[in-house]
Amino acid sequence: MKAIVLHNKGDVNQLKYEEVEVPKINDDEVLVKLKASPINHLDIWVRIGNIPANYPVILGCEGAGDIIEVGKNITELKKTDRVVVIPKIICGKCEYCLEGNDNLCRNGKTLGVTTNGCYAEYVKVPPQNLLLMNDKMGYEEAASVPTVFGTAWRALITLAEIRVGETVLIQAAGSGVGTAAIQIAKLAGAKVIAAAGSDEKLEKAKSLGADFIINYYQNENFYKEVKDLTNGNGADAVIEQAGGNIFLKSLNCLKRGGRIVTLGATAGNKVEFDLQHFYRNNLRMLGTSGATHREIRDVFELVKDGKLKPIIDRAFSLKDASLAHKYMKERKNFGKIILKP
Repeated sequence: MKAIVLHNKGDVNQLKYEEVEVPKINDDEVLVKLKASPINHLDIWVRIGNIPANYPVILGCEGAGDIIEVGKNITELKKTDRVVVIPKIICGKCEYCLEGNDNLCRNGKTLGVTTNGCYAEYVKVPPQNLLLMNDKMGYEEAASVPTVFGTAWRALITLAEIRVGETVLIQAAGSGVGTAAIQIAKLAGAKVIAAAGSDEKLEKAKSLGADFIINYYQNENFYKEVKDLTNGNGADAVIEQAGGNIFLKSLNCLKRGGRIVTLGATAGNKVEFDLQHFYRNNLRMLGTSGATHREIRDVFELVKDGKLKPIIDRAFSLKDASLAHKYMKERKNFGKIILKP
């Protein structure tokens, strides 16, 4: 089969389009012929070495396709089933799995990082890592759910505990997580302030339901605008995935007792902030990476029902993975970038 293999960390030239063996499944695994594999910032971080990987590794933490082979111990799935691949293979036995936080599984493996992933024509996974698609869903749409919608659902619903009538500031609103978070927040009955560095992206964010938009590159003191939009109070919650100076200013956007969920650091991962402001205003900060299997399944059902819709920016051929990585680095996308084997 054809696959994108990463032999060592580095620039996009390290993404090698190669012929490799089709994975051989055991009695408890399923083989999926992939039709779509989204690009995520996780893939970029693995490629540049910010996240250690087991080299050589086939990148890609998620995908969608058709089952073509089923292990003999598996009864709940069959050949030709259309499925979505969940990124993390969990043990189900460690303390994190047993308490419902399997995104932190002590013995877990992540596709495209510690085991071969979905930048390929085929991938093998255990059955618990598959979600059944319905006939209405396209492969690109379905493949775009686990990481961005799962993460946005965890950030907004599980951690920030968004309630009807609250105001949420969503940073990097044009990203995959951003486009998912806007829709989830609106579905939860919240008002949404969408922030991004491009007017074009902000107009698209408004079409997804954002009530207000802010360009944080044109308005460096955007926290003042957030206060103006909330009658001087500030946002009840901020979903923040940029880090750096955007994170610092996001703290100033919160009302007293507000909470900020941080899940990325594309603009810088080390910051200094005023602890007195933080504790005197009773602020809460929560961090998260990924989502649990249950959270992904819950939000996937809403996508299947048509209540949430993944936004696809564009698709690249698998062999052009390096071009797709460059495209993401240039922040040109609104929504997901897809590789098609």
